[in-house]
Amino acid sequence: MSNRFTRVFREIQSEIKGPDGKMYYGWWNVAAVFPCVIFIFSTANMMLQLMYPAVESALNLTRAEVVSIYSVKSGTAAIVAFGAGFLIDRWGVKTILYLCATMTMLGFVFFHFIDGKWMWWLAGIPLGFSSIPLLLATKTLVARWFNRRLGLALGLAASATSISGMVFPVFFAWLIQTYGWNNGLPIMSLAILFVVFPVVYFVVKDTQTKEEVSREFGNEAASPRTFVKGRLIEESQGDGGVPFSNILRKPVFWVLCVVQFFIGFVDQGFTQNVTPFLVKDLGFTLTRVAFTVSLSFILGFSSKIFFGWFFDRYSLKGISLCYVMIAFYISLAFGIQGLVTLIIFQLARGFAHGGVLMEEPVVAKHTFGPGHLGKILGTFSSITALGLMLGPITVGWWYGQAGNTYIPAFLTLVGIMLACATAMFLIKPEYRLRQKQEQSQLEPAES
Repeated sequence: MSNRFTRVFREIQSEIKGPDGKMYYGWWNVAAVFPCVIFIFSTANMMLQLMYPAVESALNLTRAEVVSIYSVKSGTAAIVAFGAGFLIDRWGVKTILYLCATMTMLGFVFFHFIDGKWMWWLAGIPLGFSSIPLLLATKTLVARWFNRRLGLALGLAASATSISGMVFPVFFAWLIQTYGWNNGLPIMSLAILFVVFPVVYFVVKDTQTKEEVSREFGNEAASPRTFVKGRLIEESQGDGGVPFSNILRKPVFWVLCVVQFFIGFVDQGFTQNVTPFLVKDLGFTLTRVAFTVSLSFILGFSSKIFFGWFFDRYSLKGISLCYVMIAFYISLAFGIQGLVTLIIFQLARGFAHGGVLMEEPVVAKHTFGPGHLGKILGTFSSITALGLMLGPITVGWWYGQAGNTYIPAFLTLVGIMLACATAMFLIKPEYRLRQKQEQSQLEPAES
């Protein structure tokens, strides 16, 4: 038993080491992603959801009007993310991280001055920088530093949302109940100023040495063509020379764009409406909902690691199964009757949702390769953001039209996820299959 533990420990040590024998710097970048995601992305998302019931009463808004702030937020994110994908390739990840942090911090402060519907909606504009653009920057950073351990690295980076979800929901609920719904985010802006900015400045690193590239992308010394304007391109693949216009002409690219749109539509169409559903419609207290959300993130933490390994092993078919799990947890909402069923629902939700935050880079790289990764992820993220924009307001509007019930809307979301799962199952990860074929041809020659 001890020998097995020692062997596993040595394997882990070997995995994290860089060419100089110290920890591979890509893992430091993964660590730097944590405060960025926790204090920008997760804080904005969780605080908004928890303040919806109070805002609905304080500003006398309808359900659709309350969740419309997320549609404004996502619309802004769609526009910014499309440009960010190109700017990341040109200026680097750090510049985009600074931009996202600054705009989000100002948006948090703006909440103190909200006194009506239009101010509420206007607050969604700066918050647009906290979601898709930020995640695009962090995912691109990780994808550029990792190849054979990409899924694992993405899983660890995505687990930042789970850590924040385990620790902060009850604290956020307390902030809202103690200082008011419009003062919680201004208080949290201090974390961006005093934690996020120093981490980005001192820790995040855009460029790699040739030895670092060789450590993660192969055993041979890196060739000069490994670097294209300081960006990481895999050796001997030549994908960096394929024009982006060629990718745009592939039907599979547009099929994936449609899938990404509906994933965003379902994801936030359900998520942004679930807290009002639980508090206003089912009668749970905000503190109890926040507590069960924390439980869901505990399971979500391990699920992100699991899905990282699962996507590495099964690629797009693994992502397809993740979509089926999402359809399953949405259907569980119909059976919530008390605390026990609420906990079961939140645990299933936390586990299945873990894969959504990390599937885009896997889809992009396994299908099209590392060339133009920023542009592909930027396009995917922008289209996903359109779904994020339309999902909450559509589901909220449908709730009112159906007589204050979510049954028709939630059933439709289940059907959409099953259709997306079918499409993803049928798509072939061309780049990944080509890599495997080349590797299988090299192994007999080496032996």
